Amino acid sequence: MEDVDTAALTMLARNYSMFIKASKQLEKDGLTVVSDRGNLSPHPAIKIAKDAQTSAMKVMAEFGLTAKARTKLPKLEATTGADTPLESFLKSKKKEIR
Repeated sequence: MEDVDTAALTMLARNYSMFIKASKQLEKDGLTVVSDRGNLSPHPAIKIAKDAQTSAMKVMAEFGLTAKARTKLPKLEATTGADTPLESFLKSKKKEIR
């Protein structure tokens, strides 16, 4: 990780957050809205969610955070012994989710 990666990861976090917010809005409001003329139209949050998801997926692919992108990453040597701080953190979060 380099300092310049911070901007890209911030964009990923913001796009992911926007996707979540738009998805929650769609769950609340439904997929359609009634226009000022009384016609049913797709909810504007659909486009917001789609665009945010597309942007997030592009950044994820750049960082090897998708299944396909991971296959292109070089294999790391397996370490033995204690978990790294990152591994400990991820394992604790995984337990909290269950």
